[in-house]
Amino acid sequence: MFYIFLAIGMILLLSLAYAAASGAPWVPTKKADLERIHNLLKLKNGEKFVELGCGNGRVCRHVATKNPGVDVKGVELSLLQYLVAVGQAVATRSRARYRFGNVFSHKLGEYDAIYMFLMPETYEKIEPKLKAELRPGTRVLSYVWPIPGWEPETVSKKEGQLDLYLYKI
Repeated sequence: MFYIFLAIGMILLLSLAYAAASGAPWVPTKKADLERIHNLLKLKNGEKFVELGCGNGRVCRHVATKNPGVDVKGVELSLLQYLVAVGQAVATRSRARYRFGNVFSHKLGEYDAIYMFLMPETYEKIEPKLKAELRPGTRVLSYVWPIPGWEPETVSKKEGQLDLYLYKI
């Protein structure tokens, strides 16, 4: 039995390490910034939202709570974080749904709003995918770091909090 738990633990840790090496170590969005994210996105009923690299699903759950008419999804590469997100969604009865997978293989064309808190080098890697798949009018919200080469429509700066960069395609 010990070896089964050891194997499960190793799989979860390796998954977490793989996600971190792929450009998204788990660093959660600060709770103090959740309301600013909600206000910047201005989501409407019937729209679709996705968080790329959703970690424990904190942002997705907040968006789903604040916007009951919005389809909310999170994509996460770390099995451990994905399971935490799903578990917390079930425990809180959140409408947010999660997909275990790589953000680079997730189709983005259906979404009206995208939220990302990735590493700066990952923004450079994902930028061609965003340009190729996103429709005109799609809102992209980046936490902490700007997307290289893009001009933000709005930069939200608040004393003691991290910056948010809102782009419109």
